[in-house]
Amino acid sequence: MKTAKPAKPATTRRTATAQRAAAPEAEPKADALLPNLTRDALGEVTETLEFMWSATQAVFGDQAKPEHAIALLPYALDALEVRRLLAEEASRQQAKTPAKR
Repeated sequence: MKTAKPAKPATTRRTATAQRAAAPEAEPKADALLPNLTRDALGEVTETLEFMWSATQAVFGDQAKPEHAIALLPYALDALEVRRLLAEEASRQQAKTPAKR
């Protein structure tokens, strides 16, 4: 009884290279499908939710649930909005004040 010989390395490399080359054409990258603004917004939402989850775990410990993070999210967003408004007001006040020499 004969046993099958393993494939030659050159054949396997060519096949793998051909498969890798064909893959991007078959499936477009997510970057090409989403506009930059949408991709950036999704990244910010993900980072914010991860931050809230970390904060929730710090407060509630082992009893933390995703619902807690989502419930606290509006408070964090309100605090960020207040900070943004205060920074805008400070820059307006600075622009109105003449520069001292």
